[in-house]
Amino acid sequence: MKPERLAHRWKRRHRRLLDELALQLRRARKQGDAESVHALRVALRRLRLSLRLGKELLDGERRERWRAWARQISRATSPVRDLDIAVEWLITNRANPALIQEGQRLREQAWRRHRRQVTLPPRGLLARLRQVPEQKAGPRSLSRRFRRLEARYRDHLRAQLPRFFRLTEEERHEFRRTARWWRYLRELAVPRKKMKRDPVCRRLLPVQEALGELQNLALVQTALDRLSPSPERDELGGLLARQQQAQLSLARRTLRALRKVLS
Repeated sequence: MKPERLAHRWKRRHRRLLDELALQLRRARKQGDAESVHALRVALRRLRLSLRLGKELLDGERRERWRAWARQISRATSPVRDLDIAVEWLITNRANPALIQEGQRLREQAWRRHRRQVTLPPRGLLARLRQVPEQKAGPRSLSRRFRRLEARYRDHLRAQLPRFFRLTEEERHEFRRTARWWRYLRELAVPRKKMKRDPVCRRLLPVQEALGELQNLALVQTALDRLSPSPERDELGGLLARQQQAQLSLARRTLRALRKVLS
């Protein structure tokens, strides 16, 4: 893609992401339900990549202030989102209503503890992040940054893939994050009509989803351990273990497919 076209697409999407973040922040602060919290976290992640790509075109002090605020929001909503995942799993797998209600109580307690940390950004910050100075060399700078980021993400996945199942939990999480960053980056450069045919996007999304579900099942295990002991909880633990094994097999298949675009 030509630098000028890439820069145009980035600016347009960057401003849409800022609007989306403002919208989801209002909803999460007002409603605090599972859907709004999840949407807020997705908006934060996508905007984080946009700011990373536009690093050389945006004021550094503004970016640092945004990063500090965004980190606070992510940390505040993380334990809430973890319990939302567990409650959804309990409902999907038709757990006893008493167990579901117990999980929901834990979730609401977590939201009450952390909701005050879901604050508005510093006054005027989002508006200032919309201001991208016109620079003659801006498109070329953005294009170079795009290529460097894509190479960094590809190299990280290529290096870690052969030993993925020997990685620590944090290293696996970083692998999944890198796959997500690369997918977000590709979405900027690949027209939507061609997305399904793009060899990178076609393989990154299944990897991200498979590894994400593995992580979700681990979060469910942590939540189950917090629920009151009962024979049904033990049965659910057995079901969860079987699901984890099946998901592990799926993750292996998606990772093998990913090798084709990393070689």
